[in-house]
Amino acid sequence: MRMAFAALGAALTITGCASTTAAEGDTVYDPFEGFNRSVYGFNENVDKAVLRPVAMGYRSVTNEPVRNGVSNFLTNLNQPVVFSNAVLQGKPYMALDTLGRFLVNTTFGIGGIFDPATAAGVPEHREDFGQTLGTWGVGEGAYLMLPLLGPSNVRDLAGTGVDAALDPLNWATFEGDTEFRIGTGATGAVAARERLDDQITQLREQPEPYTFLRRNYSQTRQAAIRDGKEVEDPFANLPDFEDYDFGDELQEE
Repeated sequence: MRMAFAALGAALTITGCASTTAAEGDTVYDPFEGFNRSVYGFNENVDKAVLRPVAMGYRSVTNEPVRNGVSNFLTNLNQPVVFSNAVLQGKPYMALDTLGRFLVNTTFGIGGIFDPATAAGVPEHREDFGQTLGTWGVGEGAYLMLPLLGPSNVRDLAGTGVDAALDPLNWATFEGDTEFRIGTGATGAVAARERLDDQITQLREQPEPYTFLRRNYSQTRQAAIRDGKEVEDPFANLPDFEDYDFGDELQEE
């Protein structure tokens, strides 16, 4: 249950990254488009009937410092997963950053409610096993729209299962562990939905929201795998043939 709501939060985060300036091309492999569109419609109905009203209720009974504390706490819980994926991707500095953030925020940040690591200049990273597979050269596969969880693809769906196995909380047993997982999962979903309300509204204002979300999800995941680096143009260093006057050479011949 906790992983399900965490995946929802991740999906909404991707939605939140959407921008009206995204590239026009849409070459995402979507062989199940008919089914995916039906699921998208279902998710929209659930969001309008349940998720958004609950999220707006959460906003109305909390203030920004409280909401930031909840977000910090949930983010801190996920740091072991981020650390594991940074190691698997062969990124030692990222792994050290993540380990440092987790130790500092768990202790001095009172269980992660506060974020002294950011104040100390330790960068935050977001890594998951879907990204890890991407760095290993695994293709994204077919685009998928999952009930309640939102956009994904075959690679990321498989990665979600591995992330669940990497999460120490899913192995820990303590009194009230089931209730804790359900509670943190539900809270994470509501907090993510509240935080991204404006962006989701912008998404719905697009001429074709489904296509826009599909394209943006794929582009955002590709950028995450590259750590935001631009793809190198293999033709960038070729000479500009306009600089050569082939006419003169042909006349000489």
